[in-house]
Amino acid sequence: MKKLLSTLLVFALLLSLTACGPTPNDPTETVANPFTQGTAAPTVNNSSTQAGSTTGAAETPVQNAHSRHFGFKNTIKDDVSAYYAYTGGELHAYFGFASTDDCSECGVGPLIYLDGIPQPYKTDEEPWYSYLHLFYPAYHSETDFAGDYPTDEVFDLYFVPVSGQEGDALEISVTPVTDPYTDPRDALFNRYYHVQGFDRDACARILFQATPPELELPEIPDQVLSHTVTYADESSLQTWTPEQLRAFHEYGYTVNGKEWPGDTDNWIWPGFDQNPITLDFYIYGGSYVNYTLVCYKNYQPISIDPEDILYVDVKDGQRTKIQVQIDMSDFDGSTPISFMTVLVPRNLQAYEDGTSAFGDHYGCRFEKVNFFYFGGEEE
Repeated sequence: MKKLLSTLLVFALLLSLTACGPTPNDPTETVANPFTQGTAAPTVNNSSTQAGSTTGAAETPVQNAHSRHFGFKNTIKDDVSAYYAYTGGELHAYFGFASTDDCSECGVGPLIYLDGIPQPYKTDEEPWYSYLHLFYPAYHSETDFAGDYPTDEVFDLYFVPVSGQEGDALEISVTPVTDPYTDPRDALFNRYYHVQGFDRDACARILFQATPPELELPEIPDQVLSHTVTYADESSLQTWTPEQLRAFHEYGYTVNGKEWPGDTDNWIWPGFDQNPITLDFYIYGGSYVNYTLVCYKNYQPISIDPEDILYVDVKDGQRTKIQVQIDMSDFDGSTPISFMTVLVPRNLQAYEDGTSAFGDHYGCRFEKVNFFYFGGEEE
C-alpha cells in the first residue's frame, strides 16, 4: 500500500530543521486557546491518499461529518510556537476537546508524545500514570459547529516528562481516540470517529528549565521480539522535483507480507493466531523531518523499553525500511485486538536558530499509518 501525503506547503522552506530550539526570552503572551482546531474529518481507510495541509481557521463541517477540535489550552507563546516552561516536578497541562460525536458515555482519551515517545499522564479522577485515560465531554450537535465552534471542555493532565534535560526544547503532541473499548463487532461501533485520521494533531514544545526526575513508568509487557532499520537507494526519488522532495513523503506497510484488506465497514482483519507477526514499514522523501514509529495494541504501546524505540531517520535519495516482530501470545482470537501504528514527527516546529519553521505552529503532520483489529479465524 502506498500513501503519498503532502505536508504543509510552507515546509518548502525547511532546509535545516532540528528537534530543538533555544530557550526564548520572557514570554510575549499567554495563549488562552492556541491549539483549538476544527476538522471535517475524513473517513479512515487504507486507500491511496494525498492529504493537503489545513488551516487553523474554523471550517464548516459537511453534513454528518465527525467534527471536532482539541488541543492544549494553557501554553505560552513566543516567536517560534506555543510552549510549556518546565521548572521541575509534575507539569500541569490542560486538554480541551469538543466534538459532534457524543462522547459523553463512550469517552475520549488523549495519547501524548514527547520527542516522539509515548508520554504517560494522570488525571484528577484517575490519579495514576497511564498512557490512556478517558474523559466524558458533553455532546455538541452539528448545528453547534456550523458557526463559531462551541467552547471546549477542559480536562486536567499531569505528567513528569519522559525525556529531556535542562536546556532542551522538545516537541510535545497530542491526538485523541474516541470510544476505544467498544467491541468492533457491536452494531453501534461505527457511531464514532475512533482515531484522528489524516488531519492535524496539536503540538507545542516543552522548554526545560530543569531536568525532570526519573519517572516510574506504568507496567507494560514488552511485546517487541526484534526490530531492524535498513536503508536502500530509492530510484523513484530521481524523478521528484526539488519542490516535491521538500513537500512530500511516501510511506507504506505490510503485516506478515500483506496489506490490511478491509475498510471502515469491516474493521476486523481475521486469520491471526498466537504466532508472532511481522510489521514492515517504509518511508522516503521529506528527509528534513525525523520521526518515531509507535505501535499500539489495545491502545497500549507494544514496548516502553528505550532499546525498542523505533527512530525513523529519512535520508536523501533513500528508502528507510523498518521491520519489527511483535509478540501475539496474548491473542486467542476470542476478542478482537486493536492495532494502530503512528508516525510521530519530532522536529517540525523550529529552525536551529529558534525561528519559526512554518507559519501555523499548532498543526502537526501526524500520520496514522494503520488502524484495524486483529481477529481470529473467520466463522
